[in-house]
This record gives sequence, C-alpha cells and structure tokens, in this order.
Amino acid sequence: MNASLVTELLKNQEVRRTAISAEEGAVLQKLIAEKCPKVTVEVGLGHGVSALFICKAPVKAGGRRHIAIEPNSSGIRNLEEAGFGSLVDFRQQKSHVALPELVAEGVRVDFALIDGFHTFDHVLLDFFYVDKLLNVAGVVVFDDAEWPAIHRVWRFIATNRAYRAYAETGGRPVGRVSRMISWCARWSKVLGLLLQRRFSETDESLGFSPHGASLIAFEKLANDNRRWDFDRAF
Repeated sequence: MNASLVTELLKNQEVRRTAISAEEGAVLQKLIAEKCPKVTVEVGLGHGVSALFICKAPVKAGGRRHIAIEPNSSGIRNLEEAGFGSLVDFRQQKSHVALPELVAEGVRVDFALIDGFHTFDHVLLDFFYVDKLLNVAGVVVFDDAEWPAIHRVWRFIATNRAYRAYAETGGRPVGRVSRMISWCARWSKVLGLLLQRRFSETDESLGFSPHGASLIAFEKLANDNRRWDFDRAF
C-alpha cells in the first residue's frame, strides 16, 4: 500500500469526514491477516481509503480479487494509482443492484465491509445479500457502527442470525445507571417490556461494548437454517 497516498487523502477534510480512520484500517488489515480471504467485497468505496487498507492485506495473504461497489468513480482512481488496479473488480452501481448480481454469478467471499448508505433498510439489505455471498467462518464488518440505524442492524444479526461478535473498535464500558436498568429489566418481565428488548438483552450480553463502537465485525458460524416463521426481538 502507498502509505503516503493514504496520508495525503486523510489530510483532506472532506475525505477524513467520510473515510475510516488509521486505527480502523489497522483492524481491517488484522482481520484479513487472520482470515486470509481469497475474495473480498466492499459496499461503499468512497474515496478508496478503506480499500487501500484492505487491498494490501489480501495481496500478502494470496488474495485474488477485491470487489468494490460504488456509484461514484473517484475511489477507483486512487486504487489504480496505488497499484491495485488488477486486483479490484469495480462495480459502478448501487449496492441493491450489484449485490444480487454477484449472488446470481455464484460469487463467494470470505471478507466483507459494509459502509454504504446508512439507513436501516439499506444496511439490512446490504447484509442480506452479503450473507448469501459470505462463506462460513468469513467475516462481515460494519463501519459507523454507533449510528442508531446500523446499531439496530447488528443487534438483529446478533440475535437472529448464526453470527458471533468477532472484533470491534471504539466501544466504551457500560455505566452504572445503565447496568442498574439492565438488571431490573432482566428480572422484571413488565419492566423489560416497557424498557424494550435492548435493555433486557443488552449489547454487552451479546458480546459488544455497549456505547460508541465505531467498527464492528461478525464471524459467520453457519448458513441460515431458520424456520420460515422464525422471529426474535432485537
């Protein structure tokens, strides 16, 4: 990876506002080093900062292909400048178009980063299709995990799907008041209903730091085998 290119990009205020941090980039590289994925996919290329971190790691691990999905083409130019043009399969499309096409093509991946449109429905739809691409033991990562909409998505994953919390950055321990509320909610069904499920089944009990995690990774434990009528509050 051209470290100076990343440094220059992150000096730009607009890039820095939307791009992952150096700390988060290091986490992505660590995850890839652990999993050694041959094929990776990224939803939301942006200026290409996260892809610059990602692409260095697959090259070292014998990776063959990084699929980058983004309607805007600015990021691909940075990847080509860094020498990753032959590795990247750039899909200049919106994710709700590109991801079903990848499923139809029979593509399989071992690592995915979801960092596109940040509304609950878009993020959940991105995950739905990424799950169909992701091999068992693969990892899916969410940036901006502290955003309320994304927080709801990863609670859904932790409670309704065969995934486990694998890594995170930026989380803070739960405070005393929150611990008291959680304890009361667990021991009182009525209070638990009033306070909603997230207090009776806390982020902490699901394996996460409950406040402010900026990036969260899940490991896929099994393919989806739920009954057709399965439902669990999240």
